[in-house]
Amino acid sequence: MHKTRLRYDVRVEANVIMRLNQFVFLLASTVILGGLMGIITIATGLWLHLPWFVAFVSGAFLATTSLMGFWAYLTLNFIARSTLPRRVWRWMQVIITALVLYDMLWYRYHIDAVRHPANHPPYATFLIQGLWPFVVALIAAGFKRRLSGKGSFVPTVFYLYVFTVVDWLLVIRSQTGPIVNQTGIVMMACNVYMILIFGKLLSPDAGSFGLKRQEMGPDAPASGNTDHSPREKRKEAKRDGATQS
Repeated sequence: MHKTRLRYDVRVEANVIMRLNQFVFLLASTVILGGLMGIITIATGLWLHLPWFVAFVSGAFLATTSLMGFWAYLTLNFIARSTLPRRVWRWMQVIITALVLYDMLWYRYHIDAVRHPANHPPYATFLIQGLWPFVVALIAAGFKRRLSGKGSFVPTVFYLYVFTVVDWLLVIRSQTGPIVNQTGIVMMACNVYMILIFGKLLSPDAGSFGLKRQEMGPDAPASGNTDHSPREKRKEAKRDGATQS
């Protein structure tokens, strides 16, 4: 029994360190990816022309924005799944995605045309800006479905489209030119990377400390708390004494 507890405590500490390393890896790799995407989008010459180090810093900054959006999504998803039936939350994600898609494809153009009837960008600009992130979200959700099962398709589309638009909102509302697509590509790349790799980081060995009762032995406690009440300690002492006699 004592050997089982000792192994349990060591495994918990080891997995806590591993989870911290995975968290730091997710943060660092996402920021680096954002910086590299900033350089790539600048190198194409299709958008802004900036020095490479400025592009790297700008992309890293956009990656941190995507990281904040990712934690916001995880918090929202946790609260919704804890308080709402799963079917209700799933349909809410579909409805919210449809509303955001409508806003990106038509309502933005309608508002801009009303405010600037004589001088506003063509509808093709708004159509492209609203459609390409949705197509990317569908493709990435297809890959995520293969990795995590069919139940992950709708949440992936919801996160990749809705939260990318939320991260993107300040640029969308202030600009209509090429910089919108440039920043959107960087943010979408970071979001796709996070949603695909996150399940890998939460492997069975890392999630919930990666412990099962069968792995720890039949006498191991069901939770991570190994503290025992005085009554339980007296019972254990009696059992140990009876075993030794």
